[in-house]
Amino acid sequence: MRKCFLFISLFFVLFFLNACSSNPSLELVDAKVDIVKDENLLGAIGITEGEKKGDKLIPTALFYEFTIKNTGNKTAGIEEVDKGIEIKIEPKDKLKAVSEDVMGFNIYNPEDYNGSGVGFGHSFFSVLKPDEKGEYTLNYDLGVSEKNSQVPLLVPSKEELEKLREYAFDAFLVVTIENEEIVRVDLNKYKN
Repeated sequence: MRKCFLFISLFFVLFFLNACSSNPSLELVDAKVDIVKDENLLGAIGITEGEKKGDKLIPTALFYEFTIKNTGNKTAGIEEVDKGIEIKIEPKDKLKAVSEDVMGFNIYNPEDYNGSGVGFGHSFFSVLKPDEKGEYTLNYDLGVSEKNSQVPLLVPSKEELEKLREYAFDAFLVVTIENEEIVRVDLNKYKN
């Protein structure tokens, strides 16, 4: 009886160890945030009407940069839509309130951008091999600096932008693969 119990216990331990090791091991190595206005990073919005037709508007954005490392021994992600590594910012209550105060809406909710003339963007590696690092960016447009009917959202004041940047790490970085959460990191640890 004791041998049977020992065998069953050993089986469960090995089963749980194997189940735990099947998830990729991803680690946030570095995190930065800044307010930027750079066409190379954000692109531009082409003006299609009026006296400035053909000109471009460059948005100002809250720009996050993350370095993530695969610390496991298996490749993380698959190069197919919705199966690779994806990241998102999940704001805590204070950051959400600051966003709503400064911008008039929650910039971390894609649907809230409707009608603003601006949006958000990202760039990521969908796959990381073992011991490989990848650079990931998320940008949330905050408006443009000159009035235009196509983009009604003007950039907030420097003081308001600084307040938004100050609280930008009051959030979680959520890393998913195939819509399954792999890592959740409290970004307050990276605030300088």
